[in-house]
Formats: sequence, structure tokens, C-alpha cells
Amino acid sequence: MNLLQLVLKQMRQRALSTWLTLLSVALGVALAVAIMILRREAGSLFGQKDYGYDVIVGKRGSGTQLVMNTVYHLDVSPGNLPYSLYEELMRSPQFHPLVRIAVPYVVGDTYQGKYRIVGTEPKLFGVDDEGKPLDPEKVLEYRPGKRYAIAEGKVFAPNKFEAVIGSDIAKLTTLKIGSAFRATHGMPRPDETPDIHPEVWTVVGILQPTHTANDRVVFIPTKSLYTIGEHAVGLKAQWYIANGLPPPPSDVDPDTIKVYTMNPDGSFNLLVPKEQWEVSAILVKARGEFPAQTLLYTLNNGLASMAVNPASVMREFFDTFLKGPTLVLLLVALLVTVVAGVGILVSIYNSVSARLREIAILRALGATRVRVLLLICVESGLIGLVGGILGLLLGHALAALASFYFNEFIGQGINWLITDQFEWIYLGVVIVIALIAGLVPALKAYQTPVATNLVAV
Repeated sequence: MNLLQLVLKQMRQRALSTWLTLLSVALGVALAVAIMILRREAGSLFGQKDYGYDVIVGKRGSGTQLVMNTVYHLDVSPGNLPYSLYEELMRSPQFHPLVRIAVPYVVGDTYQGKYRIVGTEPKLFGVDDEGKPLDPEKVLEYRPGKRYAIAEGKVFAPNKFEAVIGSDIAKLTTLKIGSAFRATHGMPRPDETPDIHPEVWTVVGILQPTHTANDRVVFIPTKSLYTIGEHAVGLKAQWYIANGLPPPPSDVDPDTIKVYTMNPDGSFNLLVPKEQWEVSAILVKARGEFPAQTLLYTLNNGLASMAVNPASVMREFFDTFLKGPTLVLLLVALLVTVVAGVGILVSIYNSVSARLREIAILRALGATRVRVLLLICVESGLIGLVGGILGLLLGHALAALASFYFNEFIGQGINWLITDQFEWIYLGVVIVIALIAGLVPALKAYQTPVATNLVAV
């Protein structure tokens, strides 16, 4: 019987103890591996650098809130900016030399109180207001080299009640090409009665997957959001206040206010004055790194607006809120692994104590002290190897659950299948710890006196 067969025979004889020790190792490794994956992927998810735009312009306030709301569709909007600022960014002599592409975002409503509705322009999807393709250099990228593309249907018209939905919306809801829906004001709590607007939009396009939070967004024309009576009343009141005027009476039912007229072709004529229009944020692609920095400096020295670089904001967010806590969790996981190593030591030490007669018989049959030493060390190393591999698989399974959670929460998962060098290094460390843990009982077996332990009990 060779060494490995003998080790496996001994492990089978102590099956319960062996499996419990394997389980402790596997759980410790799984915890550490899951944390390593989350630490790595959280940096990619929230600390990413690969945005297709350089600047996000919004209401002065929290930069993190602005990015979370605009990019990941979390939290609430910090506030609104005049639509005229968007036009200035595109056309004014001050900003035009700095700005290559600018796209407005208007948020505030949802579909079914769960999925964000975003008002924007057709050019976000690579077409002009007449539906003609734009020069690719004039189309905003959501990631470098990646632009939105229509998988089915077409892009909405800027003055019709039409919508383009993200790929996940088509999977998670009943919406499809030709489906009609109404918008819900905000995100009502379960105990609240949803405030559903009377206007009806029709789905005309479905986007290809982007693997970002935008896969769970319903996009509609910017102007169509201003047709909602409740919005129009709010825009008018804000405009009055901003211009030092007393706000108009608020006792008028907004649903009875007609702020648009319909044309036979399904388009609408908006009656809300343009100076009252507002946007939640503006995505900007600058003409270069220096123009981007100039734009940030200029807008941040204004009174109402704020401009942030999303990559810088999210790196700071990751370093502040995720990097430190995950490091602590990783240290805890390493301690759990050391405890598992101690478990191996105790388990095998007790096993050796109970098998002194068996070890003495092996010695009497010709086994050398070195062979007995190897027998115990191989057993502990095998427990570390098998437990480590099981833990590696279990850790990735836990990361898969985390990916599912992230996907449900922000519409973007993590790459839980990939293993990196640190995981393999960690697995090697676990095996070394197991071997070291087995060395103490191995030395006890090594020193077992043959004559004394062969005496019948």
C-alpha cells in the first residue's frame, strides 16, 4: 500500500472528523475568496475609469449623489438646472471650444414605481431629431468605444410620446415594441398610493445590452416630460421663484392643465415656455483633457451649477466607503483561515494520539520515522488542498449571489467567474498553513516509541 492510499484509508476511518475539518477549511477559504472577488469587482464596478464622458453637470451639491443618480440611477437627483445651460454648453462661444458632445438627462418619474424613466435626446442613441444617423464622432459613448445601439425597433422622435427601453426592461416587464405605459411620479413607498400621470407613451425601440445600470432604464423624449401637468406647474413655480416673483396659485389641479396640443401625425406641440424648461444633469464629452479641466473649473466657479469628473468621484467613493471595510473583512477571513488551520492541528493531533498503537505497528513492519512523518504531513496537506479547492468554488458561488444582488440593485453585476493570481496565491498559503498545522502531530508520531505502544492494552 503506497503512502497516498494509506493516507486516504486513515481519513476514511475518521470520516466525520475529516469532513468537519474540511468544512472548516472550506468555509474560511470561501469567505476570503468571496471578499477578494468583491474587493476586486467593487473597484471595477464603483471605482471605474472607463466612462465615455468626462464631465457630469448638475445642481450644486454632492458630487457622489450626482454621479450615483445619473450613472447608476440610485438616490435622488440633487436638483435641476435651466435647460438654457445645456444650450450654452453646445453653442455659446465660451463653452463650444471646450465641449464636443453634451446630452441632457431629466429624471424624477418611474415605470411601475421601480424602473427609472429618463428624459433625453435622440442623439444619445446616434440619430438626429429627424431620425438620421449622426457622425460617430458626435455620438456619446457610455464606455470608451461603446455606444448605445438599437436591438429592435427604432429611436423615439423628440416630439412624440415614444420610448426606448433598456434590454433588462424587456426581460423583467411586459413591455415590448408597441406596448403602451404611463409614468409614475417618483418612487412611491409600498404604503403609498402611486401618483400615475395620465400621459401615455408607446415603446418603439429596445436597446442592445450594455451591462450597465442603463439596461434597466426607460428612455423618453425630454420634451415629453414637460407635457405632464404636474411637472409644468412645478417648472412654472420654480421659474417664478428663481426670477424673484411670487409663485402662481397652487390650488389648480395639474391634471386639468393643458400644456400641449396634439397633431394628426401623433406629434405634440409643447406650450410650456422654453425658459421654464429644466434638466437634472448634462453628460459632457470634452474636446480633450485640458478642455475638460477648464470646463470643470469654469462651471464649479458658478453659483448654481456643479461639474464633476465621474471617474474621480467614484474612485474617491470606493476608497472611502469600500476599500477600507473590505480590507478589514479580508483580515477577518485570514484569521478564520488560521483558526481552520488550528482545527486541522487539533483534529490530526487527537487522531495521532488515538492511533499510537497503529503507528507503532507500522514502524514494526518497516516504516521509517520519516515515512510516518510524511504520512501525517500529507494528510494535513491533503485536507488543506481539498478544503481550499472546495472553498474556492464556494467563494465564487457566494460572489455569484452577490452579482445577482448587484444586478437587482443597480442593474449591473460583477464578473464572478474570473480567478486572479491572488486567489491561487491564497490557496497556496492555505496549503502551507495546513502543512505547518500537521507538523506538530507529525512530530509526535515521529517520536512514537515502538516497544511501549505495541504492548497490548
